Amino acid sequence: MTLHRQTTRGLLLVVFVLSLAGCLGKSLVDDPRATADIVGRAEQLIAAKAYAAAASQYAIVIAKDPTVGKHYLRRAEILERIDADKEAYQTYRLAMKQVAEDDPQHIALMHRLALINANHLFKVEEAEALLQRMPDKSVEKLDLAAFLFYQASQYDQAILLLNKALERVTDADQKALLLYHAALVYVKLGDQKNTFGSLYYSINNAEHLGLIRDIEQLWQEINEPPGS
Repeated sequence: MTLHRQTTRGLLLVVFVLSLAGCLGKSLVDDPRATADIVGRAEQLIAAKAYAAAASQYAIVIAKDPTVGKHYLRRAEILERIDADKEAYQTYRLAMKQVAEDDPQHIALMHRLALINANHLFKVEEAEALLQRMPDKSVEKLDLAAFLFYQASQYDQAILLLNKALERVTDADQKALLLYHAALVYVKLGDQKNTFGSLYYSINNAEHLGLIRDIEQLWQEINEPPGS
């Protein structure tokens, strides 16, 4: 790693810490609690649906332990749940600078960053660039490619790739994401049976807070009375 890249990472983290410290009114790094204790408190807040407060706790965790991918994933997930997509995007972007590529969560960070770009922030070119960096034939790459085909109204290609991903997926939450994306396609195809079948599995198996937000929004949209 070059000195320039190290300096850039350090500056980004400093900006992140200072901006959050301003919001919280204190220095994040100087929080005397152990990281595990802060995570525990954040998870208690999530259980109570106090999502904004939980996101603030995870900001402290990131400031104290800035190279661990799972902390960025959790904070951004919470922010997605409360529609703070721009702040979630900034968290994912910082993670891509701070977290090593061999971190087990790196591909998940890349995947979620690409999806929030494509689905909520209309940064399709950035999502396409991230697609090229993903491992070939990975579930994440198949899913993102399918979502981009969906956005381009190439629904048959989207379903083809989603089916390939479903053959390989082992994680229930990841499968819920794939089937949510399939439901989006089936809505466009006017296939009510497969729309509700896909959503039924997604609703009952999704754990990611941002995914739950998206499923709830789609469910509301397709159940709105005509003309409402």
